[in-house]
Amino acid sequence: MTVIGLTGGIASGKSTVSAYLKEKGIPVFDADATAWEVEKAGQPCLQEMVQAFGKEILQPDGELDRSHMAQLAFHDPKILQQLNAIVHKAVEEKRDAFLAAHAGDPVVVLDAPLLLECGWEKKADTVWLVDIDPEEQIKRAMARSGMTRQEVVDRINKQMPLTEKRKKADTIIDNSGTLEQLYQKVDEALGGLAENQR
Repeated sequence: MTVIGLTGGIASGKSTVSAYLKEKGIPVFDADATAWEVEKAGQPCLQEMVQAFGKEILQPDGELDRSHMAQLAFHDPKILQQLNAIVHKAVEEKRDAFLAAHAGDPVVVLDAPLLLECGWEKKADTVWLVDIDPEEQIKRAMARSGMTRQEVVDRINKQMPLTEKRKKADTIIDNSGTLEQLYQKVDEALGGLAENQR
């Protein structure tokens, strides 16, 4: 089994690459989607969060009040650190279960925007970075999210700089062209993996 660690900044096209790999029948573990799942009502992770931060982080229906939790974490680095520790642990348990369940598959993908920040590259055999021109990234993020330029720049600055990510990546998938060109680059990268497995 070859584990691809797939990463990229906000609006880089990482999700597009991830969806394309899924279409090809390759199992993909989506770290962001899993983080949402583990924070749902009835999940042990949410119970841990309530123990740590109190019942006021819940909505009347027992689901997490995400905006309230975000406000708390945004203003207090200690709370953010504690929150991340709880959620990351739950997500990592799911990730390890996913890897165990797919041990017989030739290729699997760990799709995580913070792959390198969280040390997940240790679980991957190869790291793929979806790369995009910073100005194009800002434009796409603004168009997609409705955020202001400054909000997008703040988000980008919270992540590891792209220059650092490029150094740590084994394969850089340039997403400055068309969708067809992006798919072609992904196919070439997969072809390279197949060559190495022979």
